[in-house]
Amino acid sequence: MKHPYLIDLNDQDNWLFAQVLGSPEAPGEDQRTIQIGQGTHRLCTITDSIMYPRPQGAEGTMHFHEHQVGYEYFFLDSGGMDLFVDSKKTYVAPGSIVFFQPGQAHGMSFRAPSKYRGVMHDFKNSDTAHERWLLKQKRPDIANSPDYRPRFVSPKFDSVPREAFPCVEVPVEQVSAVRHISRPLETFAFEGVTMKLITARWENGGVKEMWAAEMEPGFTAEWVEFPTENEMYYVTEGEIRFKVYDEEFTAYPECFVKIPLYAAHSIKALKKSVMYDINGQPRWQAFLQDRAGIMRDPARANDKELIEKLKEKYGVQIQSIGMEK
Repeated sequence: MKHPYLIDLNDQDNWLFAQVLGSPEAPGEDQRTIQIGQGTHRLCTITDSIMYPRPQGAEGTMHFHEHQVGYEYFFLDSGGMDLFVDSKKTYVAPGSIVFFQPGQAHGMSFRAPSKYRGVMHDFKNSDTAHERWLLKQKRPDIANSPDYRPRFVSPKFDSVPREAFPCVEVPVEQVSAVRHISRPLETFAFEGVTMKLITARWENGGVKEMWAAEMEPGFTAEWVEFPTENEMYYVTEGEIRFKVYDEEFTAYPECFVKIPLYAAHSIKALKKSVMYDINGQPRWQAFLQDRAGIMRDPARANDKELIEKLKEKYGVQIQSIGMEK
């Protein structure tokens, strides 16, 4: 049964629709759309795909492309792939996050069936995704129409085909499009939790930032009573107990959690856990940097009103954090 706040990617009740891309004989992607992006920036378009290997030596036939305005994150949760981007080739292992920015041409070759969880914003393709899926169901002959590709695979839909370009093989650490929790841009440690910046706001056109929270068992956090931002989290390790309004539930790996606007909520880590903030609206980086500056002055560090004003300035709506006593 579909849960109002918990989205288990392996539960078909949570799929808006599903489609297999490629030919029946050689499928390239088994894609499930979980959520269509909303608002001005189409935040949190979410897909869940199984990506399949291509025949040996098929690098030149990969779908190299770029997006003119859309931003894409992909959590590679299993399998493995060779990534071609910025004239570099590298192997991407499970546990990594691939981050593509507008105008960044890329191609992928998967070595094994791979779980590839996508989060997009400013992505025009999502606007009519369901309608295009329905068209294919009702008109299975559509791929043979001479008008199909010009209308549905074109810059209008923010997917621009590119030539397969030569790439130099390099270690993954030299490819900025591959992010990993072990290589954060910044790290801030508190009792029971370490916050790691995965992508900064300036890398997302000023729209959002992405953080990973590594939590120890017993860590708790409580938000303000009427939070004014929608929140979306992805759990990749451990178990986290959520309370939203008066409902309690446990989130586990391969689950998204969607918090409604104005909903009072809190969390408790039941095990050592990792959770990503994929909506990234609070300006956590600015808040934590400024807070670190204030903490250098003992007199200001004890000024609770100053810290509260800083939270308000940057839209940080967590009321308290700590370890369960």
